[in-house]
Amino acid sequence: MSISRKKGYVERSRFGRQAELARLHEDYHEDLGLVFGLSSHAYGNEAHVDYVGGLNTNKIWAGMTKLVKPERWRVKAGSTKRVIEENVLPSLRDALVDAAPIGETIPECKKSQKEHRDFAGILSQVDTKAIASYALKLMQVHRKRHIGYRPAPLQLPLVRGPLFGSAHVFYSIEIHDAQYHETTKWIIKIPTNGTPDVWDRLCAEALRTEALMIYKLSHETTIPVPELIDFEATPHNKLHVPYCIMTYVEGWTLDQAWFGEDGDDESTVRARRARVLQNLARLMLQLGKYEFERGGAPLFDDNESLVGAGPLRELDVQAMVNRWLGNEECEREPIYAEIGPFNDVAEMYTALLDKYPCDGEADTGVDRLLRLLISFIHEPPRSRLRKDKEKEDGAKTMRFVLTHFDLKMRNIVVSKEGDVKGILGWDSVRIVPKSAGNEALPSWLVRDFNPFVWRWRPAPEFWRKKGCYEDEAESNRYEDAPWTLRELRDEYAAIMQQLKRDIDGDVNMTKQSLVTLSLSTAVRDPRCRTAILRRVLEKCSRTSEEFDFDRIIDILGRGGHLDGYKLKCLERNFRELVDRGYVRGAMVW
Repeated sequence: MSISRKKGYVERSRFGRQAELARLHEDYHEDLGLVFGLSSHAYGNEAHVDYVGGLNTNKIWAGMTKLVKPERWRVKAGSTKRVIEENVLPSLRDALVDAAPIGETIPECKKSQKEHRDFAGILSQVDTKAIASYALKLMQVHRKRHIGYRPAPLQLPLVRGPLFGSAHVFYSIEIHDAQYHETTKWIIKIPTNGTPDVWDRLCAEALRTEALMIYKLSHETTIPVPELIDFEATPHNKLHVPYCIMTYVEGWTLDQAWFGEDGDDESTVRARRARVLQNLARLMLQLGKYEFERGGAPLFDDNESLVGAGPLRELDVQAMVNRWLGNEECEREPIYAEIGPFNDVAEMYTALLDKYPCDGEADTGVDRLLRLLISFIHEPPRSRLRKDKEKEDGAKTMRFVLTHFDLKMRNIVVSKEGDVKGILGWDSVRIVPKSAGNEALPSWLVRDFNPFVWRWRPAPEFWRKKGCYEDEAESNRYEDAPWTLRELRDEYAAIMQQLKRDIDGDVNMTKQSLVTLSLSTAVRDPRCRTAILRRVLEKCSRTSEEFDFDRIIDILGRGGHLDGYKLKCLERNFRELVDRGYVRGAMVW
């Protein structure tokens, strides 16, 4: 074929392709089109391959915006500092947090219309007028029972709200008594999954357990729990939702008091923190008298007596993430799994891992590493006095203890001086191994072991670049530095040991909870799993004994094992991390 004929043939083919691309864009609105053809003729045989396709990149970009976080920068006039002008897109972390509640964020994020959308189902069931009318009847009965005569009529209560939690909506109830010139304040707590089509037996039992546990603790301990007014564990009632009505606890939530207000000097904040830790340790130790031979949820019989441990309702974060990955616009109702009860401590730690088998080498490596670190946890040996008593009475070994498993700042109400006035969130009460029980550290003191939620960044002088300073991260205002957290952990552990009368052997449960709580979080929340395990290995690494996370995951994921020396070093450094709170010569804070 001559050169001129070749050129004419190519031009005609190109014209045909251009026409096909135009039709593709017009008919299917694809902004990325491809027309590909290949024909061959050899030895009298012909073969043809044709492909016409397109891609709507706008749709893909819309999906990717949930996973990236580009930021626009500008420079202030007369300044060399760069400041963030606008966060155009959410980060991967924000997108994953959107799939399920993260548990604790400091400070409380600004609320928006998103909450009303996420909780639309339960909000459509709530009738504030019905709440006000029912609260009025409760107050009249309450006053008649306590005062002993028929009081003057009360005004219809004022219902304010809603306020949003991770799994509940709240309404405050104010009842004004004109005769005595006083106002009584209650709060009603309604589960977000309390609609009749979602509410089930497991959730009903959890609400009943919460209410009965609050009543029990108010009568058998000095733990400042709200007074229980009324509860209903079914949506088939006058309010059309399951609920728990309690007295309103006045004061500051701890996240407001812990970091101080503008104008508070350092000594005031330190004194307040010390008082909070002293109070909290004294109150949590009172839960130690509730010991059990099995782990799970507190089980109450028909007579409302605590008789042991039953099935536990656990938030199934993996199921919620899977739901979100299938549909980013899905509802945000919590998904729960029923697990337990447990006779074995290790089984309780790994129950949620067993629920989701691994489907790849990387997942297998992470799973095996997590189980390996959990095997390093030591349970407290029985003291000599307890052994003699069990032998004398023929009692069984009590390896589990009652605890508040969601002891975060938002669930603690304090005075301005730091006295604990109320502990909330008893829907998270459970019976757990003593290594993660009532003597464990409060959750905000182990935040640095979970980089997924810990937002602290070094001060500006650590970020010198070309003679300019970066702005200090705003999140540092509500985060403690790693060395501060370490000091606070040592302080809380010392308070616990000072208050305890019976020290269980050589295992300090408070110090060990630094890793037991972190590993427990890694089991329950797959979003945090890799970050926590990487941090634990970093904390256990020395310059001469480095534990490379990626290499270990690769070995374990392929079915291999760590060599004996490396395994021995890892376990030794793990125990040193537990005992000291750090490893001497560690590579990171």
